[in-house]
Amino acid sequence: MVCTQCGTNNQSNAVFCTHCGNMDFQPAATPQYSPTPPPQYQPGMNLQAAYQPPPQTQPVYVQVPVLINSKSKIAAALLAFFLGGLGIHRFYLGYTGLGIAQLSLFLAGFITCGATWVALGIWVFIEFIMILVGGISKDAAGNPLSN
Repeated sequence: MVCTQCGTNNQSNAVFCTHCGNMDFQPAATPQYSPTPPPQYQPGMNLQAAYQPPPQTQPVYVQVPVLINSKSKIAAALLAFFLGGLGIHRFYLGYTGLGIAQLSLFLAGFITCGATWVALGIWVFIEFIMILVGGISKDAAGNPLSN
């Protein structure tokens, strides 16, 4: 198949163009060839000379676009603002350890009469600002946050 965008010849089973990634193909002119028939075995002839192995095919390598499951910067900021004390924004971004730490500080506030809530509030407010200005710009998998 021939790519309609760049004109590269691709294998007939290719889904994407191996050169530019385009998905639009047009049929290529099929090459006309006639394989030479194997020689017939005759007495006294070497058997290996009469045998011709089938033609080898080359593997087809195709570039496939990868869809990144990106998280929303706005959703992370809203979760940090409204549910930040519970660490929900950290769970959303994939930082499970930090989410558990923030949730633990929140629960410890019931035992300490709210003493840990002050530190947690400052921590979450700083993270909220960092999400908005781009200080926290990637999730735990390293994917950038989308706007």
